[in-house]
Amino acid sequence: MARGRGARRPGEDDPALVDPAEVRRVRAVLALGGVPWDALDDGVQRVRLKLLEERADPTRPKVRDPLAWLTVVASRVASDWHRSQSRDSGLRRRLAERWSQPPVEHSEEQRLLALAVADELESMLPAHRQVLVLRYYADLPIREIAQLLDVPEGTVKSRLHAAQAVMRARLRQVEAI
Repeated sequence: MARGRGARRPGEDDPALVDPAEVRRVRAVLALGGVPWDALDDGVQRVRLKLLEERADPTRPKVRDPLAWLTVVASRVASDWHRSQSRDSGLRRRLAERWSQPPVEHSEEQRLLALAVADELESMLPAHRQVLVLRYYADLPIREIAQLLDVPEGTVKSRLHAAQAVMRARLRQVEAI
């Protein structure tokens, strides 16, 4: 049976992406979207996954034009691929810069202090440990920590102050400082 544009197979509710013509169309859209040849099969699988998600949701209306739907989804998958590649390349670049720098030699005293801080972090209250790690290890500003934790900036400041006091007292107890 010949299929016209938007025609469906008998007994089929939604596009199935099993017809070789549909697969070729999706691959062409992905290729035109800049997805490399070696990633086209993965792109087709992502479109199939979107199709399965579409079919699994009974609240969504039926797809009126399956080929148009496949084309739009394939173009979105191509866009997603480009976004993920730019994120990955940025991360790779930052990691390469970080690891290309010569390692910093620390004194024995600094290494012992770092171990003592790590030990004390594990025994702290989770809220105190959280703000210390976000502030000093992730190097986040107080405003961003407040947004991440969904608390006011004043709460972050008071937790940070209390956590620093606890850490300082514990490090003095173990004679690390």
